Amino acid sequence: MSDQQLAEKKPSFIESITTPVREVTRETLGELRRVHWPARPHVRNLATIVLAVTIIMGLLLGVLDLLLEQLFFGLLKAEPSLVSIAVLVVVVLAIIILVLFASRERR
Repeated sequence: MSDQQLAEKKPSFIESITTPVREVTRETLGELRRVHWPARPHVRNLATIVLAVTIIMGLLLGVLDLLLEQLFFGLLKAEPSLVSIAVLVVVVLAIIILVLFASRERR
């Protein structure tokens, strides 16, 4: 075979699939060797902070949900008065305004 025929030879189907996979794997392993991994105590401290904040926020949101539920059920069970209707309207409007401001695109 001449040099020109060797240069024009196409890779097989298996080679065309495995070559990119090997390259990505090699590059990924090279990047992982250069990563500065944190020490175990540092990871433990950060994980403890994340878990504590998650538990505290869960408890706070649970208590807030319970209080708002009691407020709404208390207002709905009582005879409709102007005050209870006004409170419901204000709360619903506040929620709508908060949702609109939260969903607004940041500039």
